[in-house]
Parts: sequence; C-alpha cells; structure tokens
Amino acid sequence: MKLDLNKKLVSTVLKNIPKNKKPVRYLVNILNISRESAYRRMRGDIPFTAQELAILATDLDFSIDSVYEHEKQNRTFIDYSKMGKNSSDFFLFMLSRYSELLEKMSYAKKVEAIMAFNTFSPPFYADFYNLFKFSYYKWLYQDKEISWNKIYSETVLPDEVFVFQKKIINTFIRKKNIVLILDMNIFLNLIREIEYFYNRKLLTNKELIMFKEDMLRLIEKCEEMARTGILGAARIQLYLSPLCVNSNSVYYEYDDNVEPLFWTFTINPVIIQNAEFASIQLKWLNSLKRQSALITQSNEIMQAEFFFQQREYIDKYLAVNADI
Repeated sequence: MKLDLNKKLVSTVLKNIPKNKKPVRYLVNILNISRESAYRRMRGDIPFTAQELAILATDLDFSIDSVYEHEKQNRTFIDYSKMGKNSSDFFLFMLSRYSELLEKMSYAKKVEAIMAFNTFSPPFYADFYNLFKFSYYKWLYQDKEISWNKIYSETVLPDEVFVFQKKIINTFIRKKNIVLILDMNIFLNLIREIEYFYNRKLLTNKELIMFKEDMLRLIEKCEEMARTGILGAARIQLYLSPLCVNSNSVYYEYDDNVEPLFWTFTINPVIIQNAEFASIQLKWLNSLKRQSALITQSNEIMQAEFFFQQREYIDKYLAVNADI
C-alpha cells in the first residue's frame, strides 16, 4: 500500500513539473536537496517528506488530497500562509497570491463562483483607493506593526501594492458567473470600523469625507450590480442574507479545478484541498443562498430599502465632528 502511494506521489509530482524544466534540477532547487537525493526520490527509493510535498503541491498547484484519496480516512490537507513575514510584506504576498489565482482563472473557459461575505475583502474594492489603503492600514494596526496611536495619513502604500491592485482590478471581472451573498450588515461593519478610527482621532475630517465618498461609490457599484446583473464582463446574482454570515467564504470552480477558500483573518485565506470538504462547503453556500433574497433585477422594493438604509448609516455614523 505504501509503495503504491509513493509511486503515485512521484508520478503526480513529475507530471506537474513544467515541460520546460528538467525534473532533477527543479527538485534540487525547490527542495534545496542534492542531485542524488532528487534522483532517489524520483526512483521511489525514499519518499518525499510531508514538508517537501507541501512545498511541491503549492508551487506546482496540485492537490495532495487527490493523490491521497483512497488512503486518507477522513483526513484532509490545509493550505494556509504562515504570517512569519512582517505585516506589510505579508499583505503584499497575499495580494500576489490572489492575483495569481485570478490570472489563472482568467484563462479558463468557464468560471463559476459562489461567495458569502460579512465584510468586503481588499480585492473587492481594489478600485476604491481610500478604502483599499484603509484595509492596509487596518491590517498593520491589528497586527501591531504600527503604533495604536499612529494616524492614518502617516501610512504609505508600498509601490508594489499598486502593481497588484491594478492587476486585480483588470482580472477580477473577466468571464465569470458569480453568486454573491451579502450579510445584511456588510456595509455597516465597514462603516463602524471607519468610525472607530475616526473617534480615536486617527482620521481627519478631510479623510472621513474621502471615505464617505468611496463608501457611496461602493454602494452605487452594488446598486448597479443589482440593477443590471453585470459587473464588467461577469454575470452577477446578488443576494441578501437574513442570517448572519459568520465569515467570508468563497467557492471557485473553473474548468476541472475547485478552489474553496475561508477567511479567519482579513486577508489570509485558508484553502482546503479536499473534494469531499469542497462539496460540503458548496452545499452550505447553496443552503445559505436558498434562505437569502435575490435582489438582482428583482425584489426592487427590498433592493431600494437596503441601499437607502446604507446611505442612512453613512450619514449617522460618519458625521464630521467639528471638534476634530
């Protein structure tokens, strides 16, 4: 059994190494091992370690679960990014990973996605500069890389972030069918985060006004999605959930690939590469969808009331204080 599994692992690794790379040289470089050690692994004389498999699966983009399917016995492998880097580098790293995923999907013939959000992730408002920068500032603040009294204006977006921000904007909306389920408080959650920093006098009145303008534009963007069912080249079905969406969750399906993502942190997703678990996640998202109200080109009264309420929240919680 172990010999068969190891043979299958070797075959999977070799099959996924790009044709323009020599397998031995690739293994030597990526795993930092000797040529002899690489040959021994290719022959099956010694097995890949768990750490080596994790490195290869991430770099070559294959699922260990697909290899381990018959032997797994209810086990699964989780892909996540360790936050060993400093916070600014990690933010950039996660944007690059998300950009790579979107780029990969942009070449797929067909893309289906179902998403449930209780807060907007940074890629969603990549084309709203102030909100995008705020997500970066908040990330540094929460990860304690900056002082809790550091004002927003002193934070500078790294040049590299702008590069990925532009790439995300250009690839986010290509040929997709998207079901987007929003928590009824999704705008309010973001508004109250901004209010928190403003009340702590870390945002100026001028900055608050800029946030309000971005928030209003974001609402208009969602209104346009609800009215037309279109976002760029993507078809959108927008739902409002009466139930609390506990955490952001996304299920991508493109060609023969499945990518289920969960967020426990603002920007760092957990990817579970397991067909059975992906099926469970899809079932849960579809259940949430059935209990939610479709507002795309329908339910015009609910649609209008929802967006009117969001503008009222902005007026109520993001009012300029003359004393600041």
